[in-house]
Amino acid sequence: MFKKLVFIVVILCISFKGLAQKDINNYKYVVVPLQFDFLKGKDKYRTSTLLRHLFKNEGFMVYFDEENLPEDLFKDRCLGIYANLVKVPGVFKSKVQIELKDCYGELIFLSDVGQTKIKEYSKAYPEVIKQAFKSIAFLNYKYDASSKVALEKESEIQTKLENIKESNKEAEKAKAEVEKLKKEVEDLKRQKEEALKKAEIEKAKVEEEAIKKAEVEKANNSSAFLAKITQNGYQLVNANSEEIEMELFKTAAPNVYTVKGKNAIVFKEGDKWFYSENDTKKELNIKF
Repeated sequence: MFKKLVFIVVILCISFKGLAQKDINNYKYVVVPLQFDFLKGKDKYRTSTLLRHLFKNEGFMVYFDEENLPEDLFKDRCLGIYANLVKVPGVFKSKVQIELKDCYGELIFLSDVGQTKIKEYSKAYPEVIKQAFKSIAFLNYKYDASSKVALEKESEIQTKLENIKESNKEAEKAKAEVEKLKKEVEDLKRQKEEALKKAEIEKAKVEEEAIKKAEVEKANNSSAFLAKITQNGYQLVNANSEEIEMELFKTAAPNVYTVKGKNAIVFKEGDKWFYSENDTKKELNIKF
């Protein structure tokens, strides 16, 4: 729908341009700069003054670019054409052309080349400007107020086109922002899912460690012995069943006991107690 609208506006714009015809008679004013790019200083060699004088002689309403402009031109720059002197490269001659451009900077008219072999610039430039202006005088300028409607319509369409372009830019910008926000939301969602997954893994590890610890404690408790002192040593009583599991008898060696009815000993090694029988050894959980 948008592309179709732009196409229609462009066609209308082309049509109104055809009506306007870029004729200098369509323009009410001429604006002359007080300084040209190839000359140093304002109105150097009276070039700006001379150009304004020549335009006035042909019936143009002329203003310098640094003057207070008439109200209608101030409000609508497209009522005027904008003159400029362009220096043409030359080795032995001074050469210039006069450009006329519209308010959009588009070239409307380019004069013939004015040229002279005069070396002194104060005399050469007035001469070449007068020569170049002859092709403008040949146009027989006369302001045609009726063409203002076409120019205004063209300006209006140009403004609408610019507004459409700006709207399109804003729409593209908004679309890009939406895409950016969607990506950020997706990233946050993914980060949240990863965090939840990680938390579940950590929780499972903690639960697994707790189960293992409980099983070890249970195993230790099931095999724990309470040592009760007897005349000859100790009785080892099962901590859960309270049944006497074995009787220990003292030996000449400290912390070494023989086991009643078995060819085995119980001894302490470091901070731990061990049961040894037939060259096999296992740790005992004895609470004294």
